[in-house]
Amino acid sequence: MRLFLGIILLASALLIAQAPQNILVYHDVQLGYGSAVTTAISNLWPSATVSAHNGNAATFNAALNSLGAGWDIVILECWYNNTNDIYWMGVNDLYDTGAIKLFASTWQWTGGSSGQMALANDMGVSSVTNISSPVIPHYVWNASHSIVDGITDWSWVDPGLGILNARFTVSNATPVTGWSSSPQTGQAGICVANDGSSVISGFTPAYATQGVAIWENILEFMWGGTSLTRSTWGEIKSSF
Repeated sequence: MRLFLGIILLASALLIAQAPQNILVYHDVQLGYGSAVTTAISNLWPSATVSAHNGNAATFNAALNSLGAGWDIVILECWYNNTNDIYWMGVNDLYDTGAIKLFASTWQWTGGSSGQMALANDMGVSSVTNISSPVIPHYVWNASHSIVDGITDWSWVDPGLGILNARFTVSNATPVTGWSSSPQTGQAGICVANDGSSVISGFTPAYATQGVAIWENILEFMWGGTSLTRSTWGEIKSSF
């Protein structure tokens, strides 16, 4: 019994120690969608300090500047509000210097005027084609990748917007999912960026059917598997 309790306490201590401390989020919470990312963060790392900004570029920018390289993870899931007031070049600088792990998704990759596409290029995406109605299927391209682990439903809804998602042509990002049933140029969806741990996405988890689970996978991958994943927990139990 003591050994069992000791292992539980050790696992809990590792989970707390290895969790990211500071997470900055810009997300749109509208029309009943958009909270999946913060729910996933809370599920994985309840002790993390999360600064979440719902469609408010000014407060996001202030938070970005206040802590700078002190942010462990920065998330931009932009699907509703205009994003031109976001300090994209500041995010880009932190990404380029390797200071943060970054998730980036926006409906304004091509239409934005504040460095949105420059960030995409720096993350390993060379060109973008917007996806509008109707809703189309999304496919897993790399079934062994942890981002897609346990996800059985990649369906999503149209919240009633113009631009819904994006097709990517990659330079040195690595696609994990896409908009064709098998890998094709110009059809990439969720991609691992060229730093090997950040994610750039043409698929919007905010209004995906399994949005919370997809977000949990993305976050665990980005943080390098340092949270107590299901497989890690299985290994601990097997050592009893």
